[in-house]
Amino acid sequence: MTSSDLSSIPVGAIVLVQFPFSDLTSHKKRPALVLCHVEFSKTIQLITVAMITSKIDTHGLPGDVYLEDWQTSGLLFPSLVRLSKSVTLETELILGIRGVLTKKDHGKVREQFQILFAPWV
Repeated sequence: MTSSDLSSIPVGAIVLVQFPFSDLTSHKKRPALVLCHVEFSKTIQLITVAMITSKIDTHGLPGDVYLEDWQTSGLLFPSLVRLSKSVTLETELILGIRGVLTKKDHGKVREQFQILFAPWV
């Protein structure tokens, strides 16, 4: 993707990234939800993203949000946003843009974000 494509990524976009494992031993190509997009400098832009997983039948974690409109948002399988697994990356690491959350799912994610990060909001 070109840098001009990356400068307009909105909050709520679903992007494809190499998402690092929490122990940093490896990474996996997966969709992620853009939580924040910051221009650090003219050459460096940062995005904070939350993991999206299609393993919706596993033990849930605080901050998990099932996406009702997963197909409309450009996802291939029923999925959930896992807010407890978030990371900040340089936008150069974005492999593509899949879609954008619907207004309904955006509201659900925002509500869970405020609960999970209540000490900060």
